[in-house]
Formats: sequence, structure tokens, C-alpha cells
Amino acid sequence: MEKYHVLNKYIFSLLGINDFRDLQQKLQEQLKDVSVGAGNIIRLLDNLRKDKLSEADLLRYNSNIQSYVEAINKYRRELISLKYFQYLAVLFTDIVLDNLKNKKKEFLAELNEFLKSYKQKQDIEIIDEFTEKDLNKLAFWMATGSGKTLIMHINYYQFLRYKIFSPESILLITPNEGLSKQHFEELRKSGIPCQLYSGSFSCDFRNDNQLLVIEITKFVEEKKGDGLTLSVSSFEGRKLIFVDEGHKGKREEQKWAAIRNKLAENGFVFEYSATFGQILSERNQQTLREYAKSILFDYSYKYFYLDGYGKDFSVLNVGQPKISDQEFQEIMFVANLLSFYEQLLVYEQNNNLAKEHNIERPLWIFVGTTVTGKEGNSDVIQILELINKAIKYEDWLKKCVNDILQGNTKLKNEEGLDVFSDKFTYFKSRRVNIDDLYRNVFYGRGSLCIYELKNSEGELGLKISEKEYFGVINIGDVSGFKKQLEKDGISIEQDAISTSLFEDIKREGSKINLLIGAKKFIEGWDSWRVSSMGLLNIGTGHGPQIIQLFGRGIRLKGKGMSLKRSKRNEIHPLETLNIYSIKADYLSKFLEAIRREDVEFETIQIPIEPLHENRWRTLYILSKDKNKKFEEEKVLKFDIDDKIRFSIDPLPKASVYLSSERKEGKITKEKIKENVQSSKFPADKMDILDWDRIWQEVCEIKVAKGYWNLVLDRNGLKRLLLSNRFKVIGLPDIFDIKRKEDLLRVEEIALLVIKKYLDLFYENHAKRFETENLYYTTIGTQSPLSAFEKEYGYTIQIDKTKRKNDLITGIKKLAKDLIELFNDDDKLLPRIYFDRLLYVPILLQNKNIDKISPVGLVDSEYKFVKGLREYWNNNQDKYMGVEIYLLRNYPFSGVGFQLQWAKFYPDFIMWVKENNKQTIVFIDPKGLIHSKGLHDEKIQFSKEIKDIEKGLKNSNIQLESFILSVTSYDELVKGRNNPPTQKEYENNHLLFLDDNSWCEKLFTCLKNGVNITV
Repeated sequence: MEKYHVLNKYIFSLLGINDFRDLQQKLQEQLKDVSVGAGNIIRLLDNLRKDKLSEADLLRYNSNIQSYVEAINKYRRELISLKYFQYLAVLFTDIVLDNLKNKKKEFLAELNEFLKSYKQKQDIEIIDEFTEKDLNKLAFWMATGSGKTLIMHINYYQFLRYKIFSPESILLITPNEGLSKQHFEELRKSGIPCQLYSGSFSCDFRNDNQLLVIEITKFVEEKKGDGLTLSVSSFEGRKLIFVDEGHKGKREEQKWAAIRNKLAENGFVFEYSATFGQILSERNQQTLREYAKSILFDYSYKYFYLDGYGKDFSVLNVGQPKISDQEFQEIMFVANLLSFYEQLLVYEQNNNLAKEHNIERPLWIFVGTTVTGKEGNSDVIQILELINKAIKYEDWLKKCVNDILQGNTKLKNEEGLDVFSDKFTYFKSRRVNIDDLYRNVFYGRGSLCIYELKNSEGELGLKISEKEYFGVINIGDVSGFKKQLEKDGISIEQDAISTSLFEDIKREGSKINLLIGAKKFIEGWDSWRVSSMGLLNIGTGHGPQIIQLFGRGIRLKGKGMSLKRSKRNEIHPLETLNIYSIKADYLSKFLEAIRREDVEFETIQIPIEPLHENRWRTLYILSKDKNKKFEEEKVLKFDIDDKIRFSIDPLPKASVYLSSERKEGKITKEKIKENVQSSKFPADKMDILDWDRIWQEVCEIKVAKGYWNLVLDRNGLKRLLLSNRFKVIGLPDIFDIKRKEDLLRVEEIALLVIKKYLDLFYENHAKRFETENLYYTTIGTQSPLSAFEKEYGYTIQIDKTKRKNDLITGIKKLAKDLIELFNDDDKLLPRIYFDRLLYVPILLQNKNIDKISPVGLVDSEYKFVKGLREYWNNNQDKYMGVEIYLLRNYPFSGVGFQLQWAKFYPDFIMWVKENNKQTIVFIDPKGLIHSKGLHDEKIQFSKEIKDIEKGLKNSNIQLESFILSVTSYDELVKGRNNPPTQKEYENNHLLFLDDNSWCEKLFTCLKNGVNITV
């Protein structure tokens, strides 16, 4: 369905990106880590962007985004910082709203022009041209746990900033009361004025941009009689509407959709869902056309998972079992019990590590789209009967456990092996202690007792005899359930003292191990503890609810609230959601819904082999003193630095203001560009600026960027604006002030100048500090393999839903054949072998493999390694007594030159060693189509590194840096006036990979220790 997301693809095209997978690859190629901050994202996008989006646009949007984050953080104790995908969702929204406000007709024309060519490329015909009405809805397809609530809050502030229109009502429509309450609390945290509808609302919610939170079930086309419902006509005029999870997969949806559409007439809608994959289909062309034009951002679960966010998951695919229903139920229940017990033991044994990664005590749940199902409460009663059997009959439990661990269950997977053959590795080398299982899960032995909690409606507590409660059933119809239990001979006692066990689950130190429930979990229950899940009553047509259920189960806080898996084997079981069911039919329906999300991946470990380990302690590398931090060690006083020079181009924003007096459509960007000039900031405008506003915003920027040690003063900022350190590119009248809007424009220009200078000033001093604190150490103290998992190997993931069985089988076989694995291959698992590497093999990126971790080589990197191998193997006679070693370097986790402010993380480190002397060469193969010429900081780094070498004062070690361009010289200088010659580039250590002599030139330079003259 992704190919139909035309609006999303159009925005990506402005950024020079094909789709989200393409973006993920570029993040890994250029930034090496998808959890990077906004600053690096902006830098990457600036390198990739097309001409339709300028650097000034990106800086302006970035400034807006900072203000939105400040707004939602104003009243929070724990401050929010955006993940990269959240930042992009907000950026996409700013781009669209900016265009809708300031150049709607031009935007619509460009969008339709893109659609025309895109339809031809993708061979899709069902999408017709965009109209203005189509642009009144923006939809966000985001995985549960990815923070779409925060995006909603920021969207509120974005809409108010751009003032597309002044809404007479602002509504947040939710699917149920539980979610409404949750949203109400979250909105208040973000400082958004709001009311929760409870049968009435005060009229002042229409003023001061107040938001009314209300369930869709409270709306009717026409109100009849009394009650809590509201007629759609209660809200007149243009409305701003936010819709959360509007797709329930039920018959009521058509009626609800009609109500939502009527409310949204002539207004604007933001919609958020994790479940669009369950409703979008080529069979339903009307819905597909609607969302093709409105889905602005897609960060569905497949992207969320591949980025390392959320728990891993395991679902048993048992097909059609060839055993009785009762045997199946018993085996699956005990396996589920064993899985949960394993997680409890891992949690206890790794408690400190679990707490470090914000992992809470595991929770076992049985949950479904409903609790009762068509056959009364049979599923829940069967679970209770199985719990009772496990408690009462120890020998039966022992036999089931042994059958599961020994692979004698008669349940086979697609390969004909027992479904549990690769499960329970924790217990394979240990004996399961049944006494300990009873003690940890049920808190002892005895008889199962069920209590109705009189102080908590809808709850039944589970305990063994007089022990403490180990579980709770949360159910709506308690009386009906009690009758069913009594019919089956199960008695219920009364507890008039205990408070809610369901609420206790979220409390720190909660002893509740088991929850049996339904809707509250699917529809907004906020718990991070779920680790083992048994499915109940999964019916046909419940795809959206299944995905919500799954999404809440895989949520993970992660270390530092990163939301990411730790990659620590010790706690991997705690970061895995295990999914079971007592009925095979439920599993098949669950898997069917999951597969529609493209999230079923085969994970394969590819081993690597270290080489030359006896030389690791002789190879030197740069390192920095981690105990010395610039922001803690140095006080940096603001000053005017004579070495800093830059330009600011605020034209896109300025053109909006300046052309407002002219007739719309009569002035084009090209005409504006013809008249641009560079200017200084006019001294006569300094005193009329709102310096209180400027000062406050600059101070907020200082805090947001962590410039804690920077001492500012207002007079210094004024001196900066009057200095010759910068130029402003704009129209001749860019500094003219005739009305309030003009003054705001000039203040924005002042802020752009100040922000840009502060970044350059702070980074220069931080880099200088880190350079002064560098020292040499050997790579033996910083393992070259630290980027890999504990077993030292690549982890690859392949989408099992795309008919790649032959590929998966072939790679699994290859992973066991080390002789074949250490040979080159460009088909099954593309890789390269070079005996001068510090480990082999090196994998290459491959479109058939969804993820390689650590990331594989891109084309430019592969060409470098292959070219170096060929040159070295053919020219060793020239370098008698010389050794070379090559390391594929992974910044943030590998070793190497990792200065925080250098912004340069070379992909390779090469050592050229002769006797007691060695040269450390930092090499970065890359495309340079967006290079700024010889002044590019990465090119200039070849000179900076020589200054570092001098400062370290070790005559036996030389430092060099090279850029190897996959972009040809002719392509690089195409269209440029008076470009540098190829020789000038080479003399600045930039070589071209299409030059057959590039490797000869590199080694000649290293041998001579001078500029290239070959």
C-alpha cells in the first residue's frame, strides 16, 4: 500500500529522498545511527534536499520546531526531546501548512505535476488530481509507542502558528472513554487548554483555542431526547478536528466515518492511527484514494521495529495441529507459563541491568478483542481451569514441561521441527525447579481461590489459599461471569477490603503477575510491563484492534527513555514479547493481521572472524579523555571571532512578507532572485528591535542546545549584528520597515544571524578543547569488534511476508559454512573478503535484506575496498617491509576519530606500518554531489589533522585524512563557475574513484609525506 501514499512521496521528493526506507539507509550511511538528534537530521537533509527547499527553509522550520517543543515542555518535569522520526513528522507538517498558508495554488499545481509523473512510474491509475478540499486533512500512520500523541500536541501548536483559518471549535475525537481521559491528562501536560466532555461543556471552550475531548460514540446525526449524546449540528462554523484511532474494524465504522466527515466540512482534520494497514486495500478504492492524498507521514511498525524501537516479538506459527484441541490447549498454556517463568528468572538475575534500561517486572496477560466471545466466557474459564490444573497436578505440569523442553510436543513448524526446538534456551542448560516456579508465579502451593473485589467494580482477584494475590481478571459483566462460573462448579468468594488490583499493576513493586482482560488494554491502558501474552477471542474483522493490542504489548521504555532495545543478550528475553494462544485459530488470525503490517522478520546471525589479533596492540588510534567535558571544564565568554564568516539567506520567508503587497501569482521566485543582493544589518534598526524577545529566544536556544558554559551578554549580540562577520542575502528592501510584519521579519533575520554565529562559535571552541585533550592508545584497548553483538557477528533481518523463503534458507545454510562465508559473493549475501581487514567478511547493503546490523557497505565503500585489495595484491613488491591493516569503522560504537564537533566520522581507518613507524589514515568514500568545493569542512579536515599530529608530538606516528569521491570530477564541477582543477582537489586529499590511478596517488602521498604530484 505504501506506493499509494502520494502526499508522503511528494514531501520526500523535496528532500531528495525516495521513501522512508531510503531515508533509513541514508541515515545509516551518512550519520551511522538513526537515533541522532535534530541537528544531524537537518545537516543530512540540507545535503540531500532539492532546489525546491532551501537551507533557509530548513533553518526556519527548525526554529519553529524548537518553539513547539518548548511549548509542550513548558509545564513538564521530564522534558521531551524529539526522536528523529518525530522530528520528521513535525517537519513534514510545517512544510505543508506553510505552503497551504502562503502559496496554496502553487503548491497544488506542483503536487499535481508530481502526481502525474509518479502515476506513470508506479503504474497506478486510481488516484485522481488533488483539489483544495483534499488538502484539508493530514493523516499520520505511526506505530503504537512511537509518540503520535506528542505529534498531535505539536500539530495543535503548528496549526495555530500558521492560522490557516480561525476555528470556531477544536475537537479531539477518540474511540472510547478511557482514551478520552488519557488524552485529557496528556494535553494538560503539554499546556494545551482543554475540556473533557462528560454530558455538558462550557461555551468558553470555543474561546482561547480550547480543545474539547469527546468520544465518537457521543455523537449522533440528530439528537432525540435526553442523554449524553450530542448532535453534529451542536458545533457550527469551521472546525479543527483531531481524530485518534478512528478505525475499529466494526460495522459502526461507516456510521462513525459519516459523522466525522460531517463535522469536518469546511474545516481541517489531523488523523492518527497505528492501524491504517488493516483498512487500506486495492479492493476498497474509495478509502484508498482518500488516504493516498492525506497520509503525510508513515512510520508504521515495520519502520519502528527496524530502527530498533520497541520489543522484539515471537509468535508461534503452528499451522493445523495434528493433536486434539485439549492437548493443544494444555501444551500452549504450559509453554506460555514456562515463557513467563523464564522472564521472571532473567529479571531477578539481571535486576540492575534491567533497571538501567527501564525494564519493569514482567507481566503475563490473557487478552482479546472481547473477553466473552460467542460461547459465553468459555475462553476465560478454560484459562482458569488450566491454571487450577497446573497448581493442583504437579506431575502433569512436570510432564508437559519436559515434553516442551525435549521437543516431544507433536507440534511442528514449517520445517518439520518441534515448534519449541529453538525456544527456552535459558532452561536447556538448567533443570526447571517446579517448586521455584510455583513460588515465583503463584506465590506458593495450595488451592486456587477467586475473589470478587467489592471496592473495585469489574475485578476478580486470583490467589492460592491465603497467599497474596498473583492475578486479576478485569471484566465488564461480573454478574454474568459469576453465573457462568457457578454453572461450571467454580465458587467465588468476597473481598470487601482490598483496593483495585488492576490499578496496582502500574505501581512500582506490584506483585501482580497475571492479568486477564480485554478492552482496557487495547483501548488505552498505559502499562510497560507486558512481556508474555495469551490470546483470547480473536475474531474475524478485528485487524485494527489486533494491531493496537500488539502495539501496546511491544512498547519499551529503553535506556534513557530511548524506546530502543538494548542489544544486551542478558536481558533479551525481557525485551521480547512472547505470544501464545490456547486455540490455533486465534494465532492464525493474529498472524494474518500482523502480516498486513509487513512486520514478520526472519533474524539470522552471520559470524565474523577476527584477523591479525597479534598486531592489535601495535596499532595506534586517537582517543579522547572521556572524563573531561568541554561544558564542565571551560567557561566560554561570548566574543566576536575574526575567523568566523558566513551568509544568511532568509529569502523564502522574506518573500512571503514582501510580496504580500503585490498581486498574488504575479511575482515568482525567479524574478525575486534576479534582484537579490548581500547586505549588512542596518545600524539604524537596532534600537527598534524587541530585544527582550530576542534575548529570551537566544537564552532558550542556549539551554536547548546544551551550551551551559557559554556566557552571553546583550551588548555582545548587538556588536555581532553590527560586525562584518556575516552577510544577509535578500531583496533591496529586505530591511525596510513599514508595518508590524516588517519589524517581525527583521527580528527573525537578527535571530537567524545570532543562532548561526552561536553554533559556529561554540563548535569551534568545543573542537579546539577536544583536540587539546587527545592522546594515542592502541586498538587493542578499544576492540575493533565492539560494534557487533556479544557473539561478534552481523544480525540480518529479512521480511518473511515477501516470499523470500529460498533467500532465507540459503543464508541460514551459508552462516554455518565458514569456508564459503569468507569468500566474495554478489548474489545470495553480498560481501567482500580482504586479508588485510581486521575482521572478515564485510557485508554489503542489499535491497533483498531489510536490515543489516551493523550496516553493510554502500557502493562507494565497496569500490574503495575492492580497489585497495586489487592494488595491494598487485603491488606488494613495491612495499617490501610495509604492512597495511584496514578497519571498517562504526562511529558511536567502533573505534577511531570521534570528535563530537568535528562532524566527520570516516568509514575506514587504514594503518600503514613500517618498523616502528606508522601512518594512521582516515578514509571516507562518499558521493560529493552536494559538496561546497574545496572549502567543505570534510576536505579541509586533511589540514586540521596535521595540526592535531603536531600537537601530539610523536615522531613515529603520522596522521592523514582522505576523501574518496564516487562522484566523478566532471560531474562534481558541472555548472560551476571557475571550479578547482582536479589537481587542486587531489592536493587537498580528495581523490576520484573513477580515476584508475587513485590508489597509486594515495600511497605515493603517504610515502612522500607531501602533496600529490603524480
